[in-house]
Amino acid sequence: MAPLMPAPDSPGLPARSALDATGLHLALVDIARDELRDPFLQDTVLRLRATHSVIHVPKSQLGRPLSSTAPAGVIFHVARCGSTLVSQLLKLRGESVVYSEPLAVSELLVPPHAGTRDELVAALRTVGHHFAVHAGSPYVLKLSSWNTLFCDIVAEAFPRTPWALCIRDPLEVCVSLQQRQPGWLRDRYAALFSGFVAPGVEPRTAEHELASVFAAFCDAAGRLDPTRGVLMPYESLPDAVWNRLAAHFGLPVADASRQTMMIASRHHSKSQVGRPTDVFVPDGERKRAEATPELRRAIDEIARPAYARLIDRMSPTA
Repeated sequence: MAPLMPAPDSPGLPARSALDATGLHLALVDIARDELRDPFLQDTVLRLRATHSVIHVPKSQLGRPLSSTAPAGVIFHVARCGSTLVSQLLKLRGESVVYSEPLAVSELLVPPHAGTRDELVAALRTVGHHFAVHAGSPYVLKLSSWNTLFCDIVAEAFPRTPWALCIRDPLEVCVSLQQRQPGWLRDRYAALFSGFVAPGVEPRTAEHELASVFAAFCDAAGRLDPTRGVLMPYESLPDAVWNRLAAHFGLPVADASRQTMMIASRHHSKSQVGRPTDVFVPDGERKRAEATPELRRAIDEIARPAYARLIDRMSPTA
């Protein structure tokens, strides 16, 4: 690691973070905003291997930048629901920057938290300030799926920022998680979901665990202010990105950018930079057909009621 330096308004890209008793340590890498073409921010950091420095922001200075450097929008999601497509298409708008699943945010939110809630909120605002400096224009944070468990902390850090939640039928999401487990589910389930699984429905099988994960995401999102947010159902993509979400974030889309988005949406959003892009093939019907009876029962018992509660809460007539 580079030696610690003062905390100027460096234009570096926030790549890593750590909060301790002295304040916030933030690693800034020398990567230009135009390089952020990978599906995930960490992909770009690993691909370019740029030089970096580490700054230290004392606790007394945390959270000083407020609304002027807040994101134009925050995207939460429930995993395997089209959120990467959403973020990749928003990047094509060209006049804003999208930071996809930044470790600098996740490392503050991963439990056990290194500070009080107020300190976490202040640290998130400081990280947001450095993203704003790097972007030099409106920016959007698309967070990791498990970050949704702590979405109320993120919303408190940026109280005027509109949010969106990408969501998909729980059966399709859970089949995908069952077939290809992400690291946070495989290695960190106990740490992340302790306290989020509803009493009386403790996971009894692997299928119940998956259903409980989805339900926890929905219940956490239910704590958000619905007047600041929109749901982005999987079946509404990709059109909802340019027809609804961009305007919700105050980011108008020009006709040329809309056409570029439409063309890009035909390809797989997780294709790596420098490699051939795969044509996207819808897989909803296949996922539903592959669901086991055990998973269907767990979804109906645990996940689908939570999904219905969230939809009801987000309804304009609620």
